[in-house]
Amino acid sequence: MYRILLVDDEALIREGVSENVQWGKYGYELAGSCENGREALEFIEENQVDVVMTDICMPYLDGMELSERLSEKYPNVKVIILSGYDDFEYAKKAIRYGVKEYLLKPITACEMGNVLGGLKKELDKERDLERRISHMKATYHKGQMLLYSDVIRNLITGSKPEAESRRELMEVGACTDAAIYRVAVVELDIYAKTDKLSEQCKKESSLMAFVLYNITQEIVKKHMAGEVCQGKDHRIFILFYADKLSEFEALVQKVSSEIIAQMNRSTHMDVNIGMGGYKRKMRDIYLSYEEAEEALEYHYTLGGNRIQEIESIYENKKMMDIENTLDEIILHVKENHSRKLEEDMQLLLRMLRDGIYDRRSAGTVLQRTVDLVDEARKLSEIEEIPEELQKENILQEILIADKLEEAVAILHRWCEEIGGCLDNRKNIGGKKYAVLAIDYIEKNYADSELSLNSVCSYLSISPSRFSSIFKTSTGTTFLEVLSRIRMQKAKELLACTDMKNYEIAERVGFNDPHYFSIAFKKTTGQSPTEYARGMRR
Repeated sequence: MYRILLVDDEALIREGVSENVQWGKYGYELAGSCENGREALEFIEENQVDVVMTDICMPYLDGMELSERLSEKYPNVKVIILSGYDDFEYAKKAIRYGVKEYLLKPITACEMGNVLGGLKKELDKERDLERRISHMKATYHKGQMLLYSDVIRNLITGSKPEAESRRELMEVGACTDAAIYRVAVVELDIYAKTDKLSEQCKKESSLMAFVLYNITQEIVKKHMAGEVCQGKDHRIFILFYADKLSEFEALVQKVSSEIIAQMNRSTHMDVNIGMGGYKRKMRDIYLSYEEAEEALEYHYTLGGNRIQEIESIYENKKMMDIENTLDEIILHVKENHSRKLEEDMQLLLRMLRDGIYDRRSAGTVLQRTVDLVDEARKLSEIEEIPEELQKENILQEILIADKLEEAVAILHRWCEEIGGCLDNRKNIGGKKYAVLAIDYIEKNYADSELSLNSVCSYLSISPSRFSSIFKTSTGTTFLEVLSRIRMQKAKELLACTDMKNYEIAERVGFNDPHYFSIAFKKTTGQSPTEYARGMRR
């Protein structure tokens, strides 16, 4: 429907035309009616109008003056003059002002319908042409933007030689020559757990990624801080550049913080930003990009909704001795010691954070913990466990967790379950004590003072009861197990090191090297020297 405004100073004519013309039949709706040209201009300023039908003689501003004003200010508005003056001068002015029709009163409804119908066809053609031109402009603009974005992305990722990148930058009118560069990769936190999302959530997230792109582009442009393009996996790439390093660092922080804050306010979604290092050469920009991608991976350990700078990550990384913690976890699983196990998990989480492990490295530690716990389960002859507690299933849950805290919590729950299974098994026939005793021997075999009494003191059980339980559960004695473990460790040292016999003896818990040699030969049929020579040969 096209909107038409009726302008005439005679109320009867306005009413008659308004009521007698079937506007909808011809594709129009009556937007309103005015008494004079001045009132009509005020109406058009506030309302959208496609056609003005006006008389000539009116107070304040007549029809010809109104036509002139409309031709200057609203050239797209069509004018129909409905007048009682058959005057050639009026007709000439009407032509000059672009009036579409000059109708003489009185006019029949049929004549009015023919005029309106013909004008509608002309309006339809113009609107169709405008739509096509608008579509062509939008398509061209979109193509130019995509081309521009491709050029910037190629520069950031280093997918083309520097000379070719410079030529493409010149072709799209991008000027990125600067003294210092830095790349940031921006990602919605939700994409860290994409595998868990429903199709509907993925579609909504794609929309949010588009919002992220627009907000990022707007903020970077406002601060004239660099260039923005869309990257892979709904990520956004920012190429920061400037000529003064002193101002550059603060600018990068300001822009990045604004992006996070604006996305939090607008969408209530968290944003992760990985920041690469500073580079002084255009050809090294891709190195900053690779560092930014690496920095982004640490959100798994450090948490999301923050700026993660690669320099800070490298600077704060610490070497962590995880092995002792894993040993404690295995021991407390075997003991089914819930409080100690909870402390172990808190310590493990803290160590992975303090050591600033990336997702892959942290996953390796968690996977190794699962392997060790499952091995302890198998050694305790527990074969049948529920499917959800199977090693493969729990590993999958842990490794797809989007946050380290969630992964450790899953591991903790599983260890508690396995600890309960082990406890039930160990308590059958007192086997719990035998398992704990063997674990204690394996950790303390190097202590020459290790004895039955020291193990019983550790387990808070009498030597006589322990000996009976141990023999029943393992089919052997405490001393036989201790000797077997010590001899096995001695074999390993003889085969893999250049240590002297007396050094090995001390390492496996013998104060007297001569007695060690006798015990070793009794067990293996060879002296330590003969065994070592044979293994090396």
